[in-house]
Amino acid sequence: IFGVAEGGRVQDVKAMAKAAGQSFPGFTPPKGETQEQVKERVKEFMEKMLQQIGQEHWSHRGEDEPSLSAPTEPSPVEGKPDDGVRGVPVHALVVTHGAYMCVVVRYFVEELGCSLPQGSDKAHMFSLSPNTGLCRFILTLRKEDDKFKLSGIRCVFVHRGDHVKQ
Repeated sequence: IFGVAEGGRVQDVKAMAKAAGQSFPGFTPPKGETQEQVKERVKEFMEKMLQQIGQEHWSHRGEDEPSLSAPTEPSPVEGKPDDGVRGVPVHALVVTHGAYMCVVVRYFVEELGCSLPQGSDKAHMFSLSPNTGLCRFILTLRKEDDKFKLSGIRCVFVHRGDHVKQ
């Protein structure tokens, strides 16, 4: 994603963006991926992940159930490790870096219609995640013919950094 800036410091990438007359979040270093290219990778990954989860876990539910989903009532968000996951039948951990996560969150909100967590706004949602920041999303799948499709997505929290002691 970072091209010639791969492995470098964020402040150096910001300086490259400034020298190029561009804002940092939208800047693509030479030989780096554009945000559109990253978004395409996100879409490909999501499609593969949804198919894998569906294939591995669909048979564990009753065939009369139309979807693989979490409870409709959101669990409370209290700063605990299990916030938002009580009653969720399947979990997937996805690890990435903050710049990639910005593209993921924007894609989820703008293109997939992901709801924002209570008390959050788009400026916070689309900001860079702090070091080791956590985001949690709950996805609902449905089966159409032999394919698994996303039928809903909800954000529990984004960019949580309270697990890191200062």
